[in-house]
Amino acid sequence: MAATLEHLAALLLGLTFAWAGAAKLVRWREWRSALGGYGLGATEAPAAVGVPAAELMAAGLIASGSTRSGAALTMALLAGFSLTVVRARSSRGDRLPCGCFGGTSERDYRTMLARNALLAVLAVPVVTAGADIDLLAAVSVPSGAEIVPAGLAVAGLGLAAWTLRRAAGYLTGGEER
Repeated sequence: MAATLEHLAALLLGLTFAWAGAAKLVRWREWRSALGGYGLGATEAPAAVGVPAAELMAAGLIASGSTRSGAALTMALLAGFSLTVVRARSSRGDRLPCGCFGGTSERDYRTMLARNALLAVLAVPVVTAGADIDLLAAVSVPSGAEIVPAGLAVAGLGLAAWTLRRAAGYLTGGEER
């Protein structure tokens, strides 16, 4: 059971930080705009490049099998993000810009701190695992009787992602993408 929890936690951390880093690069202007709302001054430009690079590095470490190092990096990043949120809250109020996953909305600082705490809790079993977790050990290319179920699973995931994106658009009053 513990090994399954560690695998799942490592996978979720890796995917979350890969998504966060990639979204910042894809939506660069939105990321820079959100970052500008934190009053970082001279450290804003290095943070704009460094944050997505560090997030992608953490995801890469996790994907490559250095899961404990990757999870430790995610914990350090989350601590830094949380300190930045608390600092900005003291000078800018309860609602802060959030460019975390490519968005541009403002969020209550408590929501951002809660999300960071949840991700940090997710990193704990990975960091404290006795050894690094090889996430790709059980992965193989489907063959024979596995091809149709694998194809259906991929199609189902694609449909679920599309549905979630549409639902999010409706719920937030944004575009249907």
